[in-house]
Formats: sequence, C-alpha cells, structure tokens
Amino acid sequence: MKPNLLILLFFFFAITSNVFGQNELDSLLQSMTETPKNNKVFATFKTTRIVNGHSIETVKAKSLDFRVTHHFGNVLGSTGGAHTIYGLDQASDIRIAFEYGISNKLTVGFGRSKINELLDLYGKYRLLEQTESNSMPLAITLILNTGFSPAKNTKNSYDNFANRFSYLYQALIARKFSKSFSLQLAPTFLHRNYVFNRLDENDQFALGLGLRLKLTKRFALLTDYFYTFSKYRKNNPSLYSLPLGLGVEIETGGHVFHIFFTNNAAITENNFIPYTTSFWEKGEFKFGFTISRVF
Repeated sequence: MKPNLLILLFFFFAITSNVFGQNELDSLLQSMTETPKNNKVFATFKTTRIVNGHSIETVKAKSLDFRVTHHFGNVLGSTGGAHTIYGLDQASDIRIAFEYGISNKLTVGFGRSKINELLDLYGKYRLLEQTESNSMPLAITLILNTGFSPAKNTKNSYDNFANRFSYLYQALIARKFSKSFSLQLAPTFLHRNYVFNRLDENDQFALGLGLRLKLTKRFALLTDYFYTFSKYRKNNPSLYSLPLGLGVEIETGGHVFHIFFTNNAAITENNFIPYTTSFWEKGEFKFGFTISRVF
C-alpha cells in the first residue's frame, strides 16, 4: 500500500522524457510540411475530479457544476459483509457542492461534507495549459482550499474558533500523452490549526498521482493515490493508511458519473489526507459514486 515514491517519480519523468523525445522528432518532420499548431490541449480529464482528488480541469466560464458524492461503508472487514449489504447500509461521507466558472481559467467552489460537518471554500486557477505543438508540454493548475468545521467535539477542542480551520494548497501538474492516456502529479501542503493528538503534525506534505485511461468515447478507467509525508504516520503504520481510489467514468449527455472503490471514508482532501484509517488488504474499502451536472 506504500509504493516507493522514487519509483512513481521516475515513472512519471521517464514517460515524459520519452514522449518529449518522440514529439521533438514529430515536430521536426511536421515543420518540413506545415506550420506547427499552438492550439490548447483539451479534456486532459473529463471533470474537475479524478477519483478522490482534484484534476487540472476548471469549469467553463459562466457555467455551474452541481456535484453529489457519496461514500458508503466498508465492503468487507469488521464493519462490512453481508449484514450491511457490503457497506451499502452505511454512509461514510456525503458531500454536496457547487462549482462556478468565473472565467475559463478561474473556478470557485463551495461544498459541505458529512464528516465533521466540513464546509470548504476553494478556488482553482489554470496557470499553464498544454499545447498541441508542445511549446508548452504540461498543464498546471493551482488550488487554494479553506475548510471550516462547525461540528461540536466531545473534547471541547473546537471551543477556540481558530481551531476549526484547515488550509490546503496544491499545484496540479498534468500531461495528456495521447487521446486515451493522461497523467497528473499533485504536490500538496495541508495545514490544520488543531490536531487531536499532540504527536501529530499540524503541517503535512503529500504527493498525489492520478491516471485516466479512455477506452471508448464515453467510458474511461480512473485511479488516484496520495502518499503522505508524516513521521507520526510512519511510526504508527497500523493506525493510518494512504488513500487509493480505483474507478470508472461514464458520460451520458450532460451527466458524468464516477463509480469507484476507495479506502478513505472522507471525500475532501482536508479530511482524507490526514484521517484515512482503512486498509485495502483488510477489505476496508468502500463503494462510492459522484454525479456531476453542468448548467
């Protein structure tokens, strides 16, 4: 469940350098016959999410994306099995959100989750866009997220208003290698004003990896994974796990459905990066879905 981070980075840059080399040859041959295109590359990912994490995509200008995401209970393990209809009797987390495109490059969003009653307000900005000519080989989108929890806590830890806030910063770096395959890295920094265990870190770095493999015009395979750099979690491997989601994407007209399995109960990064405690190898993975409708 904890693949070598260096292998993930090597895999990303090895593929990139190989593709860049091929593209340089293609560009040279193309220049002999026609002017290279500087058109932007579109639909690196189909929606603003992969499985759990954000994608580089933003909502089109003056469009509203209404999103509903649901995580059920564990399929197997000590809390799953036939008596819970393999988790369908339970709801780990539910989130309802709206995202609005102020421009084609800038999106703002607001959501509410069941876990900790988390309210999250965020902005996404397309800093760079990949071009067909490879004059810009990568796309980069920046994210700033502020989370606030109005939930009461039995330890009175939220009596201090400032303790209820958390902040997430991400740089999403992606490339669409072909019409069928897209890859994304997501360096992430999370700050929580309050942690329940004094040995835990208020500041956490994580690295996300996301993939999309398009099989047909309306069907694709999806996966994303987050590796958390945390001494506390490294010293307590039986308490915390790393979020891994596997799913499919189905497009039907104006609707896009994501159907997936994931081991994290929480839906929002402010919660699932530090608080994933379920393990795939123990059957502690959950069925989930996301419905997206753009107006």
